[in-house]
Amino acid sequence: MASTQSNNNDPNRLITLAIHTYDRAVILKFQLEQAGITAVLHNVNLSEPVVSAGVRVRIREKDLPKALAVVESEQAPNKAALKNDRKVLIPVDFSDYSIKSCIVGFEYARRYHGSVVLLHAYMNAERKFTLPFGSDRYERSGDDDNTLRTKALLAMKNLRSKLEKMIVDGKLANVTFETAVREGVPEHCVLSCAEEVKACLIVMGTAGASQKERAALGSVTAEVLDACKFPIMAIPKDAETSRLANVKNVAFFSNLIPNDLLSFDLFSHLLSVNKMKVSIVHVEEKKSNQKYTREAKEQIMKYCTEHYTQCEFQMTEMKLSDDLDEFRKFTEEKKIDLIVIPNKKTNIFARLFNPSIAHRVLFSSDTPLLAVPIQ
Repeated sequence: MASTQSNNNDPNRLITLAIHTYDRAVILKFQLEQAGITAVLHNVNLSEPVVSAGVRVRIREKDLPKALAVVESEQAPNKAALKNDRKVLIPVDFSDYSIKSCIVGFEYARRYHGSVVLLHAYMNAERKFTLPFGSDRYERSGDDDNTLRTKALLAMKNLRSKLEKMIVDGKLANVTFETAVREGVPEHCVLSCAEEVKACLIVMGTAGASQKERAALGSVTAEVLDACKFPIMAIPKDAETSRLANVKNVAFFSNLIPNDLLSFDLFSHLLSVNKMKVSIVHVEEKKSNQKYTREAKEQIMKYCTEHYTQCEFQMTEMKLSDDLDEFRKFTEEKKIDLIVIPNKKTNIFARLFNPSIAHRVLFSSDTPLLAVPIQ
């Protein structure tokens, strides 16, 4: 958030709510004004406004809470759906990762009175030779399509029986669950199924820090992370899932922009944040405006402490090295139970040359990660 006036205490000073193309900025301005919020556009190419890029939608600071509600109504998943019909989607591949994901996903569904959908996706022989660049799934089993489907259905039946026994033995939360087996590229199947069932959360297993040799581009979790508009919880193989039953300490990554507040608001509706200690982690950049950064941090902290009085907040500056050693030490010292990252859709080229924080943490940490989508 940026200011055009020197007085930080002036409630009428202008701050940037969002940066859009010209068309989207005009629509947002109209929506804000319909809600009684004064909005102005900056950085518009006056000679050719339609081709303007990076148009800033600015509002008065005192209108921020009301403006965020307007933006949230357009971008965030419906909160009523989160409260009344929570469906947890758990993609499974019948490995140990799957069982750990089920333990977490079923417990979440129990706590918030939801249900579970287990999904397994398999690829036929033809698809295995038409996968995108970077995939690690070029193997060929030699089975025909009918055999592959039969094997997948049998494996899912066996998993269902195993989970039902775990429920009887008290090792798994007793919630309603259904199963689905689909043919197709796994990440595509996960995304389409999430759309169909209107999932409030996707829970997926990952290799974690102990198996960093797994190619990031070939990971189904990473692929879903890049394209999904639903919250995703990634559970590393060696994660302590018991700590997720009562999350107390959270590391929330922030770019110090208004959209991060939308992400935190969605997070607060996914999990109970009562008495939660939240470390807002801002990653230091080599070239940054110190004054802007300082003011933005103050505004973020002010907003959070005023609107989430049940939480305890602190701001942490951090430089992320390639090996993330500093961040790992931080998570150990603060006893972080969950890492929350506002996550924006990226394409394969952006991921190759500028991997997101979510990607780097996903493959370098044994702490569960919750990626909350932002527009």
